[in-house]
Amino acid sequence: MNLQAILGSLTEGVLVSGREGKIVLANGQFLRMFDLEDLPSGRTVMEATRLVEVDRAVEEINEAGGVRGLEVQVPGNESRQAQTFAVNMAAIVEGDQERSGVVVVFHDLSKLRRLEVVRQEFVTNLSHELRTPLSILAGYLETLEDPSQLKGSEGKKIWAVLQRNCERLTLLVGDLLELSKMDSGQLELRKMARPPMEILQEVQEDWRRAFASKKVKLELECPEKLPAVQVDSLRMGQIFSNLMENALRFAPEGSVVKLTGKLGEAGREIEFTVEDEGEGIPEDKVDRVFERFFRVDGGRVREKGGTGLGLSIVKHLVQLHEGRVWAKSRAGEGTQIILTLPCSKS
Repeated sequence: MNLQAILGSLTEGVLVSGREGKIVLANGQFLRMFDLEDLPSGRTVMEATRLVEVDRAVEEINEAGGVRGLEVQVPGNESRQAQTFAVNMAAIVEGDQERSGVVVVFHDLSKLRRLEVVRQEFVTNLSHELRTPLSILAGYLETLEDPSQLKGSEGKKIWAVLQRNCERLTLLVGDLLELSKMDSGQLELRKMARPPMEILQEVQEDWRRAFASKKVKLELECPEKLPAVQVDSLRMGQIFSNLMENALRFAPEGSVVKLTGKLGEAGREIEFTVEDEGEGIPEDKVDRVFERFFRVDGGRVREKGGTGLGLSIVKHLVQLHEGRVWAKSRAGEGTQIILTLPCSKS
């Protein structure tokens, strides 16, 4: 077998340096990891990788033999995210027990480390979301020790606060369970062909009173004769419920929320849009609105209610329908949430 072919098939980056510390062999994955255009033969490990810890470890192994293991970070740049590598090094020993160099293997841990950061952020945000209503509940429950506090209008206020925060916890737990089902692949869709106009008319009717009570106008624009889409009606209701609740939460009194449907540019999908005239989202944060618990302005947004999971649920459900969803927004200019679903083939 050809050694280069074997090395070229590996997902790990591999380099071999001689006793003088010069690179004598490297595979393609190593070149890609460090943005090198050609084989770095004749260069030192330091020149090829710019990693002081690895260069020092290679020198030590050349001197004393043995093996080493490191975890190193490579800073990002304009074209590449920061990277994390597990680096394993070992002396190359010939038949006469004489050391002839060092083999270095780079395993990319970047995706794993980014997932760990996401997990840590999720746990932190979840802890905060749970702690806030629990702290309120604990504080008001202390007042129950004094029966006199429960009389008249003050008692009604206390019960209202308790009920509101219990509902908030119930919604949060419900959304978490829903996301858990989606993540584990346990959520099954029962699809049927439905006209886009029919879907949007149902949404408009469901939310007409809520919008009217806040003095927000709800406009619907959708051609009658659009191709049908294959959807689970219950889950589509859930998608639009989250989108409409979000739009209504941030729409100022007297503004307009537009609900539209049209044929996509390629003619193979239907594009739905929910557009509000609210505060909008800074451009550098638009791509993060579908992250779990992400809030553009944590304190102010939290006061408006919601669990912080609605758009994440929307994204999961749209993807289960083989569709796409994204946001367009600028601070002070309102927000558009756009989702596309493939046209029914029947």
